[in-house]
Formats: sequence, C-alpha cells, structure tokens
Amino acid sequence: MDLGIIMRTKNNQMIVYKLSGRSLEAALRLDKELERELQTVPVLRKGFATDIRKSWEALYKSLIARLETEAPDVLELAGLKARAVQVFQGVQSLPRAYAATPEIFCDGRKEPEYFMYVPVDYKGGHFVPADAVLLNDAEENAAGNRLFAGGWLGNAPLVSIEKQGIATPADYEPKSQSALRKAFPYIKNDNVCFIAEGRSLAAVEDLKARKAEWQDRIDAARDAIEAIVERQKPEILARLPAGEDINISIPYRYCAGEKPTLLLSVRKAGKVDLWSAGKPVPLSPSAAYDLGDYEGGEYVVKARKDTPEGRKLAALIDAIPVTPDLCDYPELHARFAMKKDDIGRALGLNGVVPQMMEISGLTLLIYNAAPDAKKDDFCPPDAKPLPAFAYWWLRNDQEDRNTGATPPPMPQAVRDALDGKTQDPKPRRKKKPPQP
Repeated sequence: MDLGIIMRTKNNQMIVYKLSGRSLEAALRLDKELERELQTVPVLRKGFATDIRKSWEALYKSLIARLETEAPDVLELAGLKARAVQVFQGVQSLPRAYAATPEIFCDGRKEPEYFMYVPVDYKGGHFVPADAVLLNDAEENAAGNRLFAGGWLGNAPLVSIEKQGIATPADYEPKSQSALRKAFPYIKNDNVCFIAEGRSLAAVEDLKARKAEWQDRIDAARDAIEAIVERQKPEILARLPAGEDINISIPYRYCAGEKPTLLLSVRKAGKVDLWSAGKPVPLSPSAAYDLGDYEGGEYVVKARKDTPEGRKLAALIDAIPVTPDLCDYPELHARFAMKKDDIGRALGLNGVVPQMMEISGLTLLIYNAAPDAKKDDFCPPDAKPLPAFAYWWLRNDQEDRNTGATPPPMPQAVRDALDGKTQDPKPRRKKKPPQP
C-alpha cells in the first residue's frame, strides 16, 4: 500500500476507486449477470419498502450462489467476498461491530464508468480492487455528485449485501470519553433514561389515549374539508388545461398546548404536463371556509360562522382539543441542567420534559442533561432507571432492523442493564507493557 493510500484511509470510513482493468471487467460481467438473473428471479418494484428490499435480497443471494459455481473469480474481483469489520461507538453507547462488503455503482452514462465504494476496517485495512485507481477527495466528491446528485438520485449498487452485525472484536480498544466527546462536538448533552412503570406508565398511557382522540378529531375535520374541495373539483379543473387532474391534501401544523392549524393544498397532478406536477393551484373561498395566509402553496383554513356549511365545519374544527404533550404531566418533569444550542432549541429540547419512545416492548422516558449535571437525584414516579448505553443499544438495534441490517449480538452488559443489575461500564484500555 502506498503512502497516499495510508494517509487517506481512516478507520471505519469509505474510500472510492474508479474501476479499470480486471476489476472493471468483473464489474461489466457482474452487470450482465445481474440482467440475466432479473429474467428468472422476480423482484418487487412497488409496494412496501420492506417487501421490495427482501425481494432484491433474494435476487442477490440467488445471483451470488450461481456465480460461486460459474464465475467465482468475478465475485473475488468485485469485492463481494471481501468483508471489512467496522466498529462504531458513540458518546454514550457501547461499540457496535459490523461486517461490510464493497459496493459497485455505475454512473449510467452512454459510455459508463464504474466506481467501487470500499469500507475501511477498524484497523485501517481494506480491499483493493485490481487495477483500479484510488480517487482523491475532489475526485471522490465529483464521482458522488455524478452517481447520487447530492442525494437526489437513488442510485443502487449492482449487488448489495446488507451489513451484518457481529460481536465486537476482542482486540478493539473502546474509545475514552474525552476522545468520543472530541469526535462528536455537536452532541452537547447526555441522555438520562428510565423505563416507565406504575404511575409513570399510567401518565404515558393517558397521553396516548388523549393523542388518539386528538388525531381522530383532526381527521374528521380534514375529511370534511377534502369532501368540500372534491365538490369544487369540476370548477377547479375547468380553469386548468383539458385532461389535467389535481391532488388534494390537508396537512396541519401543531405545537404542544395549542390547537392545530389546518391547511389546504391543491396541486397539479401533471397528467398533461409532467413538469407542472406539484405546482399549486390558486383557490377561492367556499361557502364553508375562508382562506387565510398563503405560503408555499398551502392556505390556512378558517371556517365561516355566517353560513350553515361554515358552522358545520367550525363545529368539527372547534372540537379538536389543544395538542396533548408530556409537558401536561408535572409529575414527569425533571430539573436537569443542560447546555443550550440552536439545534436543541429548534427541537424543543430541555432538561424538564422527557421524550417518550417505545422500543423492544418497553416504554422509555428520555431526558436531556449536560454531561456534568447531577443526574441521580431525580426519577419519574415508579419508573426504573436505565443506563443510557442500554437505551442506545436498543435504539440502534431498531434502526438496523428498519434498514434491513442484522444487529450485532446483545452484550451481557445490556442484558444486565435491562434486568437492573448494572451501571454504565467504563471502557478499559489495555495497559502498555513497561518500557525496558
């Protein structure tokens, strides 16, 4: 490995190669074999994302199994038999290890170019595709823009092997707290976590019941507004080119302790002119409502009180209660000191009201507190403290499953924490042998 590669590779990151020579030949063959496989193995292109992903996973497994017999050298040269063990650790989380495989992308041009994204393992090693050219930072950014258009283009790899969670290697040295906080400077506060039980759980259940009623009332008003617009549809379409259609939506804005604001958006469907799809259609008031402020193609709906239709709609809107929230339950309020930043302010984070999350059958209350804040003098009524590392393990497990990845095996420390048997484990770094 030359010095340039050594300087650019960072543990647990990705590097990019432009394929040429033998690795390019393998990519071209892989592309052809994929087209051949698509003729015999059905895949879903519409429907639920989980079902679509599973159908493609089955296709990739079938393709790889066939090439293991017919062309194992293609799999080798394409990096599909190379695994890099990557280990990730957050400020309050335990290390999580995954086995990741290189992926090849095609830019889709008339004379296409192929690029391989190669995972770098936790020790800095990685697969090197034969005859390929390692891209520098500027070339890598240019390739990324060509392949993914800054995130707007959903370009898929030729073959995707989902990362597999594995046990953390025995020789991995956990990062110290100081190193982790330096690596994540934007994380200003810690999480303080509890499992809701007894009175705390009762408060959460009461909130869920109130939210369900709140949502039902909103939906009833939204259905009524949509029905009114549907009756106006012939009049709206008469002002548009023949053959055009519209899409009607009634979004809403809300914040805790206030009544939601119902909005109305009518946009072109783009049946006549595809480029006009999504463009807002100007609307006029109706016998049931006036249209308030207009922003971004959405009107504020204001029910009229001077017409029978308006009074009927007003009754539905007035029946919507103020937005329920955990801030309505003083018994759950903490007094944690926390560091304020723009992101936290935008998200409404504070050291008082928790966030509620349901993971793995548990109802959790998550508070925010500064790293140096006193955290052991508060507990919601009847709740059970849960170390933050256990919360983050469960949360990351859930995110893995949502994306189709297999989570790593659960460490004993997390199992013990869920049983209330342990405190946060401290990273133990290996002692250096004495110098002679």
